[in-house]
Amino acid sequence: MAARENQGYLVAVIILVILVLCLGLSTFLADAGRRQSAESLKTTQEKLAGSEAVLESYRAKANILEALVGDFGPSVAEVDAEIQTIKQTSAKANLATNSKETVNGILQKVEEINEVYKKDMSGAAEVAGGAAGEAQTWRSRIQTLTNLVAKKNNDNKTTVERSKNDEKEAAQKIKAAQDLLALTRKTMEDLNTQLSDEKKRSLEKETQLKGELAEAIKESENVNNDYKDYRAKSDTEINKVKNDLAGVKRENETMKIKINGYEREVFDRPDGQIVKVASRLKSVFINIGSEDGLPQNETFSIYDQDVINFDKGKHKAKIEVTRIYPYRAEARITEEDPTNPILSGDHVLTATWDPGNKVKFAVAGAFNLDGDIYDDRDKLIRMIERNGGEVVATHDSEGTITGKIDASVRYIVVGKPPTLAEDAGEGLMRNSSAIVAAMRALEAEAAENTVEKIDLAKLLNRMGVRAKPKTTIIQSGNIPLPSKSSRSSDR
Repeated sequence: MAARENQGYLVAVIILVILVLCLGLSTFLADAGRRQSAESLKTTQEKLAGSEAVLESYRAKANILEALVGDFGPSVAEVDAEIQTIKQTSAKANLATNSKETVNGILQKVEEINEVYKKDMSGAAEVAGGAAGEAQTWRSRIQTLTNLVAKKNNDNKTTVERSKNDEKEAAQKIKAAQDLLALTRKTMEDLNTQLSDEKKRSLEKETQLKGELAEAIKESENVNNDYKDYRAKSDTEINKVKNDLAGVKRENETMKIKINGYEREVFDRPDGQIVKVASRLKSVFINIGSEDGLPQNETFSIYDQDVINFDKGKHKAKIEVTRIYPYRAEARITEEDPTNPILSGDHVLTATWDPGNKVKFAVAGAFNLDGDIYDDRDKLIRMIERNGGEVVATHDSEGTITGKIDASVRYIVVGKPPTLAEDAGEGLMRNSSAIVAAMRALEAEAAENTVEKIDLAKLLNRMGVRAKPKTTIIQSGNIPLPSKSSRSSDR
């Protein structure tokens, strides 16, 4: 009986040992499964954290691009904050190595883009009508430049519109990527309860998102390249417009001076009229005086009241001012046609003086006023100045130019090139290549400034002066020709 009790006790002990072993084995297996599940959950959470960090970095990069591009919501003032966000994301301690490298790559690219932006925006505040340089975006800079060259920029409008469409497409793709990442994030949250079945799907989604994000980055780079090309074209157009404007400005300044001169003084307009005739005293009174700047001994030509074209009409008389009053002057009659007497209302005109102004002249070439073989250029200059004119540019007997012709000069009086030998005596007209070159230079300068060209006969006719008949000097034997100085003393 005792043996049976011992045998039952032994069986009970064996069964108890077996149960303990089964319980320990079950506990071990359960703990191993729990640890494996925890490790898988930790791995997935680390990947999720890495994807969130990458997503946050791409979101910050997108905001920076939108801010620098402009007109998409974020402002330029937010760029530094977004860059700081990427730096903080990169500095997270629990971030996986590959995620940290991706975030650092995004940070490096963003800083390069920001440096390009700052370089592009340098000097932007100098553009008329533009915003301050630190507040401008690429779009606002382009808009500012576009406003300055609006008239020359019709062809560029198509490029701008295309750029806008590219920006919209890039924004849409970035938004689509963000939406897809948000969906992936939700999916990864659900993976906590479906790890074994959803792990493969999660990896496939992540790969797909990386590809789409790479395409989005490439599209953004293409947009930036398009902007660079557009800026280069815009700079070329602006330089061309500036050069054209500079040329037009120079022409406008010349024409403004010329127009102001013509508005102030017109030759083909009488300087005054005869108001009284004293035939017995051989004198007349004109309606010009000291208040008009009339000089003493000024010579005027007299034209009939009905004469319109003073170049073609011949003057009928000539007078010389003898006495000047504030608003009138007395003049003696020096030439008169008895068949065509001077009448009240007749026009008085001189080529070398306008009321209140001196007419500016340029003189080039050789001139002969008395028919001899001597150059009378100096005598002609004195005659112009006596008649109230001002010679501002001419040359000497050696061809050296003095003075300068600008748009304020009214006439250039052009004589004949010298025709005698190089070894002619003092005062004789020389066949000097230097004088011919000086004549050509003065005529070219006059043409550039739209100065009217007249000859000696036309000038003398306008001043009412008759050239003396030609004097022929006959040289006999070895008697030398008189010099200009002796000729002047003889006179």
